[in-house]
Amino acid sequence: MSKKERTPQDIQDRKKRIRVALLCISAILIFYIGANFLKGINVFHKKTYFYCVMEDASGVQQNTPVFLAGYKIGQVQEVELLSANPPRICAKIMLGEKVDIPKDSQLKLKSSSILGGMQLDVMMGKSTAYFQNNDTIRCFKEAGLLDGIDDIKNQIGSVVASVDTIGLELKDLLHKEGGGESLRTTLANIEEATDNLNSILADNKGKVSNLVTSLQKFGNTLESASPKLNEILDNFDQISDTIAKADIAGVISNANSTIKEVQTLVAKANNGDGTVSALLNDEGLVKKIDDTIKSLNDLLKDFQDNPRHYLKPLGEKKKKSKK
Repeated sequence: MSKKERTPQDIQDRKKRIRVALLCISAILIFYIGANFLKGINVFHKKTYFYCVMEDASGVQQNTPVFLAGYKIGQVQEVELLSANPPRICAKIMLGEKVDIPKDSQLKLKSSSILGGMQLDVMMGKSTAYFQNNDTIRCFKEAGLLDGIDDIKNQIGSVVASVDTIGLELKDLLHKEGGGESLRTTLANIEEATDNLNSILADNKGKVSNLVTSLQKFGNTLESASPKLNEILDNFDQISDTIAKADIAGVISNANSTIKEVQTLVAKANNGDGTVSALLNDEGLVKKIDDTIKSLNDLLKDFQDNPRHYLKPLGEKKKKSKK
């Protein structure tokens, strides 16, 4: 059928089909843009992709947000297992914002809320070189608030068990005959002891105040004297160093050698060996020495008694002879 042979009805049907096609295409575009908008993806911005490899990807999943200084710049698009032993998980990150990331930057995986959500924070470096599209960024995990909660739960369980045991023991004590009365008596004694202590403190309030003042003065005195104490301790250190450096072993060795020589000399004198022994053991020589000393003593005594007898010849002049 030629153009000229088309009826108005055919033209109307063709226009309807074109409208339906345009509506379908528009619906698909709106659905695509809306779905990406709900995911936080701006379809009109240029996308940049990066990768990060983690050993522990707990909480990381598709659509995990990526922040820079608290501003969302992208999200995780895919999570893939690279190896099981050792475990290595790769996350593909899509950035919807144009951001130049220095090559010494890192990604920090941390908890976004106490409910367990995770997020990735870009820790910007200072390098002048930047990551390019499809590069791999280093990643580390920050300790979360709930890390180690299992150990704390075990400790709390032990404490609760102990408290439960104490409660049962206390219950048995109260159910025994006279248990309640004993507990009341104990509490009354404690209350009485507390009252007595309060009375003692009230009666001796002045003494306690003086004691506190004295302790404060002693502390101030000790603080003021601390430089002198430090100086004394330094002097003691110097004395101890001097003693440690002294050749005490050499001094003791020399003293022992001298003592041995003296012992040898005394032994020779006792055994009659040498000149010293001869002098000490010759009785005739000793007697002569005693007689000589006695004669000298007599001469000195006579000189003291009759000095003129000895000095007169020195004062006389010789008479001149006659020619």
